[in-house]
Amino acid sequence: MSVSPTKLRLNLALGFLAFVVLGSLLLLAWLRYREEQESRRLFAAFAKSQADFVREMHLPRSPKLASDLARLSGVGVHFRQGKRISGAIVPILSVAPADGRLITLPDGREAIILRLDDKEDIIFERTHPESSLSLADPATRNVFLAFWAVSGFIGWLLVRERLKRAQSERLAMLGRVATSLAHDIKNPLASIQLHAQLLTPQNAEDAQAVQLIEKESGVICGLVNQWLHLANPLPPKLVRLDLVACIRGVAESMEAQARHAGVAVHLDLPASVWIMGDAQRLAQALRNLIVNAIQAMPRGGTLRVVAHLMADSCELRFTDSGTGFSEQALAHGTELFFTEKEGGMGVGLNIVSSIVTAHGGTIKLQNDPKGGAVIIVTLPLSPA
Repeated sequence: MSVSPTKLRLNLALGFLAFVVLGSLLLLAWLRYREEQESRRLFAAFAKSQADFVREMHLPRSPKLASDLARLSGVGVHFRQGKRISGAIVPILSVAPADGRLITLPDGREAIILRLDDKEDIIFERTHPESSLSLADPATRNVFLAFWAVSGFIGWLLVRERLKRAQSERLAMLGRVATSLAHDIKNPLASIQLHAQLLTPQNAEDAQAVQLIEKESGVICGLVNQWLHLANPLPPKLVRLDLVACIRGVAESMEAQARHAGVAVHLDLPASVWIMGDAQRLAQALRNLIVNAIQAMPRGGTLRVVAHLMADSCELRFTDSGTGFSEQALAHGTELFFTEKEGGMGVGLNIVSSIVTAHGGTIKLQNDPKGGAVIIVTLPLSPA
């Protein structure tokens, strides 16, 4: 069962969000661990320097000196002679070795005992410092911002590659289906077209029926070619052609379908617009745009096709009187397999977009303020 690009993006976004949250928590834990290790290192270095100072200055190791050092340094200082310790302190420090290692006391405080001489030791004890990590701190904030930026970039790459892979898998499947269908459809279709050409109409009604068979056969052939183009897009064969003649030809071929749907097609075109293009591919794109507009007006309406000549390009506006595009369609309407139509395949606008892009043009979806959808196709003009 295939997953739509929008749902795939949502799943990937949720997975990436979980990764960022978990990564941020792990980063915070690592930063706190590093902070604690650095705090302990500094505490040990401070204790050693104070012990060296007391030892070298030959100061009297009295309760007053311990009190003065504690007041100046902000940590508890005690002298220990044997098991006797100046000041109130937990019993464990009476017997702990003076090896300079950090001792965690039962109440959560930390202590370091250092040897002064053969008879006396000095004890430094402090309350375990609370973490100073905060996003208000520039260093911490920069670390997290860097992590989020790198994670976002990696996530963007992963999402892009996953979407490309999903689309490649779909296109591969589509290629196999399209090739099989083209083989199964084109042979009987060619036979139908051949017999239609061989028929000799006896009256005007017969001639109209033969013409309809040939026209509808051409539509089927175009649909088959459309699927083949989607599965294996080839570069267009560019020749100098009249875009206006191409538009009028497609509109005329679809007149019966539009009339049956109650849609009036109004063309506001100049006498001619010369571009470099592939007539078959452009006709395919124009047909898709008109079909989409007709399907957007199930109760009938009006489709206006207007051409505006600019300095080096021609802008075509396809405006219908339907309900317009949804927000999702405006954002993803030209993506492959995106559709909001019941039973739709989501390939029509994607093919239009690929054909227009192959001709060096652009396509834009928007809504008319007065109501209805607007598709703007811009194609470069042919050099004179």
